[in-house]
Amino acid sequence: MNHETHHIEDPSLARIGAFSDGVFAFAITLLILGIHIPQPTDPDAGHGLLNLLTVQWRSYLAYVVSFMFIGINWANHRVMFQTFARANHTLIWMNLLYLMCLAFLPVPTAVLGNWMGSPDNQVVAAVFYGVSATVGGLVYNLLWWYAAYVGKLTLPSLSAKQIRAHTVAWAPAPFVATALTGIAFVYPQLAMVGFVAIIFVYILPIPRLVALKQQRRHKNSI
Repeated sequence: MNHETHHIEDPSLARIGAFSDGVFAFAITLLILGIHIPQPTDPDAGHGLLNLLTVQWRSYLAYVVSFMFIGINWANHRVMFQTFARANHTLIWMNLLYLMCLAFLPVPTAVLGNWMGSPDNQVVAAVFYGVSATVGGLVYNLLWWYAAYVGKLTLPSLSAKQIRAHTVAWAPAPFVATALTGIAFVYPQLAMVGFVAIIFVYILPIPRLVALKQQRRHKNSI
């Protein structure tokens, strides 16, 4: 049986997946509210429309970073749930906790876009964003650790090496986010460059690459 068959046969997993997709879609849509649509009645409208559009470049950057961040989380969340054979009460509540962290992201995104560049406030804005990303990454990993190692909810066909590949791929995220949050206290712009770099790293199919690397090592050792 493939993973999709298990999703169809398990009503709990199907409902969790559908609800989660709705939260992801809602969160990623709310990001656009952090960008102001210039109006002729704005106090600084006399500077011209082009100026009003370009002055928001930080909000555009924050929007793109968070859009990709949520998109990567959605892709990895989908991969994670494809490894599950069943769900239980604890998994449901841990997933809700993770979704709550994710749905909150539009707030620090808007704050970052509005305050990044302000000498007296950009540190707070970058740290606020970093803490939000760190907590989300931590809860995501706790969700996986519970399902894979405590609740034993993964598919019987999933080998220990495959489980470890996912763990190795996802575990560093909260630690990297924590480090970038620490950097934000001193160099907020550098911290944001780091968050952009994380996006490019996780666009790659990390779990699959880790699994392939482990398989090659195993073959070479035989």
